[in-house]
Amino acid sequence: MIRTLLVNTGSNVLVMFVKLAITFIMTPIFVHNLGKYDYGLWEMIGAVIGYMGILDLGLRPAISRYAATHHAENDEVALQSVYVSALAFMAVVGALLFLFFFLWGAWFSASLAPTGEPNQKYTLLLIIIGAYLFISFPGYVAESYLEGFQKYYLKNNVTIINSIVGSSLLYAFITPENGLLLLAGINGVGLSIKYVLFMWILSRPAYGAIKAQAGNYSWARLKELIGFGFKSFVQGIASRVENATDVLVIGMVLGPAMVPFYSIPANLTQQIRTMGWTLTHAFMPLFSGLSAKADEKTIRQVFVVSSRYVVSILLAMGTGALTLGVPFISVWLEPEFAEKARIIIVFLVFFTILPFINPFSSRYLTAINKHGILAKLTPIAAAINVALSLLLVHPFGLEGVAFASVVPGLIFVPLYLRYTCRHLDISVLYYLRSAVLPGFVPAGVMAMVLLIVGEYLIYDSYTDILAGAALSSLSWLVSFWLLVLNKEERGFLGAKIARMHKRT
Repeated sequence: MIRTLLVNTGSNVLVMFVKLAITFIMTPIFVHNLGKYDYGLWEMIGAVIGYMGILDLGLRPAISRYAATHHAENDEVALQSVYVSALAFMAVVGALLFLFFFLWGAWFSASLAPTGEPNQKYTLLLIIIGAYLFISFPGYVAESYLEGFQKYYLKNNVTIINSIVGSSLLYAFITPENGLLLLAGINGVGLSIKYVLFMWILSRPAYGAIKAQAGNYSWARLKELIGFGFKSFVQGIASRVENATDVLVIGMVLGPAMVPFYSIPANLTQQIRTMGWTLTHAFMPLFSGLSAKADEKTIRQVFVVSSRYVVSILLAMGTGALTLGVPFISVWLEPEFAEKARIIIVFLVFFTILPFINPFSSRYLTAINKHGILAKLTPIAAAINVALSLLLVHPFGLEGVAFASVVPGLIFVPLYLRYTCRHLDISVLYYLRSAVLPGFVPAGVMAMVLLIVGEYLIYDSYTDILAGAALSSLSWLVSFWLLVLNKEERGFLGAKIARMHKRT
């Protein structure tokens, strides 16, 4: 179990770092070639596409959960039935989305074009997006099955190659004249190829021989999936509103050209959230399998110990973002972006870190089918976020929108933590003492090192920023090893490292 978990999580982290490197290289190129208007519009369309993703009605986590459960039970009939039933539903959703974007592009694309400019480019953009979604939705089913089978490393290898090839093509051929369409086209073709490949891999005997055979379709099975997934669907809507509406509010109220000044620091802090999702992603099918075997003791142990590791890592990332984020943006792009990000990035770091005080809550509650509380409360949190954003965007601008994002977390994160601990049969105090508090000490040591180094380095170049990051990360690693890991964990990891060293 531990080996599979480490391989899957390590593979997820590798994908995240590859995408982070690509983002680092490509973002200045996109801003330069697209310009502030088209880049802001691309961010807004990305938010809209994110909303479209919730039209799966929560089936993706449901598919992954049922695939993991039926795989643990060796129920091949159920595995085939879930796959075909979900695939049929997703194909219909994909077709409807293609029709929606095609009609939008054919008749209403002028709504995207700057005043007085032709709209043909935006017509093609919307049609490309529709075609990509047409293939992607059925592809989500195969991807969820690979996750349910805990084959993250396999899908991640495909994702890495796909991302590198697509970015290389963009780097070589993008210009201000073709920027927006080339970006959409290469992303659409690459992701479509990836999802088709996932379906082919899943059909191989070595990976379950899961195929789309009409005779395996079951309306009752689809109703079961939708019934389970509906809670995830409601939670997904609310989470999407909470995480993506800021860009839309800014774009619609202040104009697309203002979006990059918010989305740049937001994308930077998004890496913290991505790391959190990456580190926890492989645990949902693991919790499902353990729950199917009624192994509650192992679930508690895995939950608390893994939370301690994840919280410590994300607190360190948040510390780095608060200290180095603005200098990095200044060197990476332009001082204008950094100046506008000074207050925004503080709010965004707190908004991002706060839910990850309890990083496995959603994964665990979904695995045991107790995630109804998320469906009930996340819409309220999202509504508060949107209302405050609309209320504060005029008097306080971008900073007001960022502050609005923090408030719901202060209200609802403690409620989720209490509910999760109750199902784990542990106290909130025990969880905080065991999983959260240990991570603050290494983060504090890291912050001190960054401030001390900052007295000698101005952090006005990549060299200075990398030096500060390296020294502070080393101090964090030593503190994490000595203060967060216990004696048994240090011995286990030490033995693993020694075996790896011998192999090399």
